[in-house]
Amino acid sequence: MQPDLVMGYGIDGDNPIYESIQKAGIPVIYNGDWIEMHPLGKAEWIKLFGVLYGKEKEADRIFKEIEKEYLETKKLAQSLESPSVIAGATWKENWYLPYGNSWQGKIIADANGNYIYANTTGTGSLSYHVERVLTDGQNADIWIAPGQYTSYRAMEEDNSAYSQFDAFKNRQAYTFALNVGARGGVTYYEEASMRPDLVLKDLVKILHPNSLPQHQLYFFKPLND
Repeated sequence: MQPDLVMGYGIDGDNPIYESIQKAGIPVIYNGDWIEMHPLGKAEWIKLFGVLYGKEKEADRIFKEIEKEYLETKKLAQSLESPSVIAGATWKENWYLPYGNSWQGKIIADANGNYIYANTTGTGSLSYHVERVLTDGQNADIWIAPGQYTSYRAMEEDNSAYSQFDAFKNRQAYTFALNVGARGGVTYYEEASMRPDLVLKDLVKILHPNSLPQHQLYFFKPLND
């Protein structure tokens, strides 16, 4: 293929395949956007690709637009009420949720949501038994990103404990799994890290229904019954 470079990914930089590629005279650039803790930090990686494709000015312009929309939306949200929020769902024996200092946790905070685990810090995901989350978040107003679920029926069939949450009872759960691209991929996984402005607008719209009247939900949708 004779590539000009290979875009790599790694946790500790020790990868024999990449070392072989470099020995063959092909540069390897590691993409580290996944370790960014701030939503805009992830989006800013577009500047790297701008350099690689000789489109620095265009990449910078796109990022500045995303940054502007994000910060303006955040400012709007801070003047609104702060509903309580839970996130995630169970996988096998455990319930996985974002840490408060993760980019997902940061966006909930910037949308002025009161995330029940906002004070947690770490990498990866929180892992709790369902009883712990039920104790901490049973009365939460909004449920964001309940795993890959697209309907309340499927959730209850998998785990009856879900139906004990107020957000479930009041039909206030929102999923990204309903929004798929032309080839069937979940749009959130493909685009969300690069468009934190749209993620934030979605959450602000969900948490504060009377805000952003012109915005149509892009990533998140209400769960089907």
